[in-house]
Amino acid sequence: MDKVEYLSPEAWSQWHTELLQSTVNRAYNRVPFYRKRLEEAGLGPDAIESVDDLAKLPFTTRQDIAENYPYGLFSVPLRDIVRIHTLRSGQVNPIALGYTKQDLKRRTELTARFFASSGMNQDDIVQICLDPGMGLHGQDLKEGAELLGALVIPPDPVSVLTRIRVMVDFKTTVLVTTPSYGLHLLEIFKERNMPLASLNLRMMILLGETLTDTTRQVFERELDVETRAAYGIFEASGPAMAYECSEKKGLHMALDHIIPEIIHPETLEPLEPGQEGELVITTVTTRANPLLRFRTGDITSLQTETCTCGRTTWRMSPVKGRCDHVITVRGVKISPEQVGKLLNQAAGGRDLEFLIVLDKWKHLTQVEVLVAMDGNFFTGSLPELHNWIHDTEDLFLEYLGVKCRLRPVELRTIAPFVREGKYVVKREDFERGENR
Repeated sequence: MDKVEYLSPEAWSQWHTELLQSTVNRAYNRVPFYRKRLEEAGLGPDAIESVDDLAKLPFTTRQDIAENYPYGLFSVPLRDIVRIHTLRSGQVNPIALGYTKQDLKRRTELTARFFASSGMNQDDIVQICLDPGMGLHGQDLKEGAELLGALVIPPDPVSVLTRIRVMVDFKTTVLVTTPSYGLHLLEIFKERNMPLASLNLRMMILLGETLTDTTRQVFERELDVETRAAYGIFEASGPAMAYECSEKKGLHMALDHIIPEIIHPETLEPLEPGQEGELVITTVTTRANPLLRFRTGDITSLQTETCTCGRTTWRMSPVKGRCDHVITVRGVKISPEQVGKLLNQAAGGRDLEFLIVLDKWKHLTQVEVLVAMDGNFFTGSLPELHNWIHDTEDLFLEYLGVKCRLRPVELRTIAPFVREGKYVVKREDFERGENR
């Protein structure tokens, strides 16, 4: 049991005040971006008297991180950085995240704390099945399980059938994956008439997407396993930033590493506990890349009362959606804005009308981008068009981390949706729209 999760509200307030003061002071003095933002808000390095002053601080966005590539947001000298991860941002620049030895140690310990709270131990065989776009989470999860002494099968780039074979042959006891991929594995298992009794699973840890009650019931009924949900973002604290306890009454947040807020996504004003809004995160133990009021874009709510498990850490409800048009595909977030910018780049600076159509295949989301074309845009041969489509699909995969199929169509095919300001639709809604 980690005693820090059971601190009194007064102790949490003192903890956050001291760490927030230190974080703001360091950001002001060592990160030019934050110095400029704080001064624009009329704030100095000693602006924080208590955690109640948090709302005075400026926000940070993913675009801010990308625009300060490669190390504009680092608060330590490059010689103190021991690892750098780069993430696709959909912008011109990628997102670069640096880590000190202390940062990596804390992320690993936090992930191990989550695993230990779920009941994982050194006797477990842990298999991690995640898409390449979630590679950073995969590494954190692997190292957290290894710290507990478990045997770990990391997310290798192999086929679903190979993953199932490994799961059976090595008698995996804990499966770490996304809800949709878990359903995909279960369906493939049934299609192949493989006996579920051949599995040795006792627990599934599900992250990257919201775990619905219906999906949880499917896993627990069909596989007779314990399920635990987790939430995390690449930019802050990793995959164990929030996680379920045995009571499953929300996801306990790692209050010793972050300060969460809920804001109104339009007015940007802080909301009270229990009210739904956008989750905002301030990191208070990160050395290399401190983040002040980072806007996640995820819609949720916070519960601040003590959980029946005894933990006093605040709990977030499962993510209800987004305050923007971002969609989650197998744990990877993409937006119509990103797709539009990449199409503009592929088209030599020309803006193209497009529609993103989402479909399901064996529970996995498939993405098709319909692009309106006319004779004025493309005048080359058919093979040249095929090459352009292939190159653009490669561009999507490189910058979004998600495989997207691109299909040229006439403008009238997508016009009914574009006129209504819709850029993302489900396959069934698109087909109904085509026929109206």
